[in-house]
Amino acid sequence: MVSLLSAYKSHGRRSLAGFFAACLATALAGRLVPFCLVPVPPRPGKIHRSGWDQVEELGRWLVRRYRLPVCRCLRRLKGGVQQKTLDAAARRVNMAGRFVLARKLPEGRELILIDDVSTTGATLEACAIALRTAGALQVSAIVLAAD
Repeated sequence: MVSLLSAYKSHGRRSLAGFFAACLATALAGRLVPFCLVPVPPRPGKIHRSGWDQVEELGRWLVRRYRLPVCRCLRRLKGGVQQKTLDAAARRVNMAGRFVLARKLPEGRELILIDDVSTTGATLEACAIALRTAGALQVSAIVLAAD
């Protein structure tokens, strides 16, 4: 699974999006509480450099193939440095306040952040704080891998 994720995330293998979306849809199947998926927004400039957003691609598959609700309600602000170079404490500081609401939250639903990899949880935590500050009652997360 690690080499598949590396091929998807680092080597542009977009064809793996359907496989990973199926993994996420299977993990989410049977949830009793109404939910809406919220993709973690990319770093500013990432799409320009890499040509695509891996998490957004998962979101498109989840909507199109599995008819799961996706709300792109977060926006990442400019600034900070790439997380790869930082330790856990510095990652939290780097991500603090980096996300803001881009559109109204869906009402009456648990919000589930989706991301490809979680290393320290700093990005997910910053996203959850932004959603909670905007009024979300319940926020959780699902990722393809935890490092």
